[in-house]
Amino acid sequence: MIKLVVFDWNGTIIADTLACMEADNRVLQVFGGTMVDLKTYRQTMIIPAIDFYMQHGCNREELLGNSQRLGEVLHGHYEPRAAKVRTRIGARRMLEWLQHREIKAVILSNHTVTGINRQLQRLRIQDYFSEVLANNALGSSIKGRNKREKLEVCFAKSGLRQNEVLIVGDSPEEIEMGRYVGIGTVAITGGYYARNRLVRNNPDYLINKPSDLITIIEAIR
Repeated sequence: MIKLVVFDWNGTIIADTLACMEADNRVLQVFGGTMVDLKTYRQTMIIPAIDFYMQHGCNREELLGNSQRLGEVLHGHYEPRAAKVRTRIGARRMLEWLQHREIKAVILSNHTVTGINRQLQRLRIQDYFSEVLANNALGSSIKGRNKREKLEVCFAKSGLRQNEVLIVGDSPEEIEMGRYVGIGTVAITGGYYARNRLVRNNPDYLINKPSDLITIIEAIR
């Protein structure tokens, strides 16, 4: 029986792929890279984001030496656009279903706590989540990855067994983290990463929209 679901935020709960692509393109433009279209974005997006920027022509030393400026450009371009996006189709229905069955939901993200909380309140879905595990600094996801450590702590604190927890996300990162911790992995298409990249990483489940998670959990129960 599933008792906890850990969700990625961007591209998983919130439909902000285009907003983030536009923000990343702004970073590429400012730091001398080549801007990309959506297909290329989904095929090449990677965390830490510095590796994505380097793929498209930016200089590593310049990015690291101007990490504060980079964060300001990225979030300054992203936040106004994200303020207009909605949840992914089926997300609210799925969250209501989890809440009704007393299945705990947690957000685990490379984004900022402040940015996520602002969106949760705007979208009026804050009551569906018991915790937001994210970054405090703007540039954290640009230079490195720390989600796995947060997931390990979250799982340890939960006191649950591995077969009672799922992680859901739109990137190979969630699949890798979930496999490392030993919990079930659910990859969702239509976010930041191309479907073929998700399939290649062999998640336990592959879904196309958030509400598809209901069928998976019902089957596990």
